[in-house]
Amino acid sequence: MARKIHKLSASIDENYCLLGIASDLPDYKLCWLINNELETNFERLDNLELYHKKLDEPQTFSIFQHNDEESLLTYRIIKNRSENGFFLEEVKNLDFLLHIQGEIFPDEITAFMKRVSGLPDIRLCIPVDLRKIREKFRLELW
Repeated sequence: MARKIHKLSASIDENYCLLGIASDLPDYKLCWLINNELETNFERLDNLELYHKKLDEPQTFSIFQHNDEESLLTYRIIKNRSENGFFLEEVKNLDFLLHIQGEIFPDEITAFMKRVSGLPDIRLCIPVDLRKIREKFRLELW
């Protein structure tokens, strides 16, 4: 007798997307550049402090935020590197993460990525595959 195999598929409705940025700029200069070129208003928030179980010590990450009242989107730039590790280990090659929260349309994200990629001193702006991120809770801390 043939065995039936049932696969459960769970879809998680994310109300955010995650982009990765590669740049040698310090965090404040990156935000200043984006503010000037894209007419945004990124402001520094208090550092994000997380405890890393494997390292048995806290990690500190800088974070900047911009609220777009017209599109009702919240943008956050998080430095992916700290003195003792990464915010997201799976994307060690990215210097910053751009977290966009709200009702997101793919065409707008593509246009935004092109604009950011075209800025001086930014080598790359790409989407991050959320399926590969193990510690998604880190993206939902705010």
